Amino acid sequence: MSNVETRPPLMMEQKDQNRRLIRSTLTVAAPTLLSRIFGYIRDMIQAFYLGTSRSADAYTIAYVIPNLLRRLTGEGAMTAAFVPVFTQLKKEKKTEELWKFANSFFFDLTFIMTLLTVLGIVFSPLFVRIIAFGFKDVQGKLELTIVLTRIMFPYIFLISLAALVMAILNSFHKFFVPAFTPVLFNLSIIALALIFAGKAEEPAYVFAIGVVLGGLFQLAFQVPFLWRKGMRFKPMLSFTHPAVRKVGKLMLPGIFGMGIYQINFAISRMIASLLEEGSVSSLYYASRLQELTLGLFSIALSIALLPTFSELAARHDIQSMKKTLVFALKLIFLITFPATVGLLVLNQSIIQVLFQRGVFNAQSTSMSASCLLFFAFGIPFISGVKIIAPAFYSLKDTKTPVIVAFFVMLSYISLSLVLMKPMRVGGIALALSLSSVFNFILLFFLLEKKIGKVKKKEIIISAFKSAISAAGMGVAVWFFMKQFEFYRLIFEKKLGVLFAAIALGIFVYVILNLLFNHEDLRSLRDIFSKEKILEE
Repeated sequence: MSNVETRPPLMMEQKDQNRRLIRSTLTVAAPTLLSRIFGYIRDMIQAFYLGTSRSADAYTIAYVIPNLLRRLTGEGAMTAAFVPVFTQLKKEKKTEELWKFANSFFFDLTFIMTLLTVLGIVFSPLFVRIIAFGFKDVQGKLELTIVLTRIMFPYIFLISLAALVMAILNSFHKFFVPAFTPVLFNLSIIALALIFAGKAEEPAYVFAIGVVLGGLFQLAFQVPFLWRKGMRFKPMLSFTHPAVRKVGKLMLPGIFGMGIYQINFAISRMIASLLEEGSVSSLYYASRLQELTLGLFSIALSIALLPTFSELAARHDIQSMKKTLVFALKLIFLITFPATVGLLVLNQSIIQVLFQRGVFNAQSTSMSASCLLFFAFGIPFISGVKIIAPAFYSLKDTKTPVIVAFFVMLSYISLSLVLMKPMRVGGIALALSLSSVFNFILLFFLLEKKIGKVKKKEIIISAFKSAISAAGMGVAVWFFMKQFEFYRLIFEKKLGVLFAAIALGIFVYVILNLLFNHEDLRSLRDIFSKEKILEE
């Protein structure tokens, strides 16, 4: 009998599970990469017209408020609460009952978000004075921020409904269309800015209108695909529906637990508003590059994991959940360690190439690069949290992340206040990374108590090998960059040197992994194998 025939069925099933997870992740990652490219173009245009000026700070804070609410009530807690309940109903109930629940929840959410949007527009002055209390000392800055906030508040209504549609499609393992919608968001802002920003007396208004238009496109694009799945959008309110109430109960604590990183980031901008002009927008530009790194794989994997974990939880298959968790964490460290080291070595060069033009000057580069340097340390741990959190939510446990989130927030505020004095805005970025480490360790420990021991040794050994390979890569890239006076080069040469450094880094990292971490690379190769599961 061949090795293929004697392979244990459970091993085959787990390998099949990992393969589907990777394919789902890549399905999300591909349009996400396209979105991040257009997102960079959007930020480049924003940097050109707004730089790190008064308008840039005002726009950044104004965008924070609806964006934070969107991530907490829309893509964050709502998705985390909705997907496990919807997945369980899909397994247990008839199709008619499933779509009745989805329809009820859609119009309940429509009603709530309409009310929240109206209240947000009315109380924008209060919100802005709380979040940007440092702006009151700069003439006209607070008033501009309030107007921009009111313009952008309808975005939360549109994007929350878009996030619900995304959650339903993801529950059917349809990932590409929802992942593509941010491309439309970025294109709408880019188009408006290119046409109107140069002519506008205040370009920030153009970017704000583009945000709302982008939210409309994100919702409208997905609706036909959901219609094909069976959703008919019949207006009705049903807050008493058992499944709606169940999602609501899961959402309330989840709003805080799922969104702690976003809450902390909003707090960081509040604190940064007390520092010199440009601090808030410097955090924004650095965070955009951090999100680029996270979005290419970490966020894509977390999106794919939630329905996967939810299905395993519905089957009460905890062993497969633990194996999938170990696989995902090993994979995430394999990807994020080189990204972290790359940003540590190349942060100043990357900011120069991407943003230093127009009113974005050398001082803007210096402040943004400082933030990016310290953000880099947190990338593996933020990514790790995005892997662990779906496990809690798939088990319908939203209370544990809330408890953790409370202590993480306290640690972040304390660290920010301590580090901002000697390190200015860079200290705020470092505090965010350090609190992410604390968040990851605490969540992992508590998840083990919930589902039983996870193979930590396997994760640690794999992470250590990835870290050693990433360190070697960093040394090679650092020596390469030392051969150039980068800041003196013209843009074309800077771009060429930066691409060469990144290519060198990837090459060195792969070679070192082949030497020190070939087991993980071989497991990835097996997953990407064209061999059919039934043939194994």
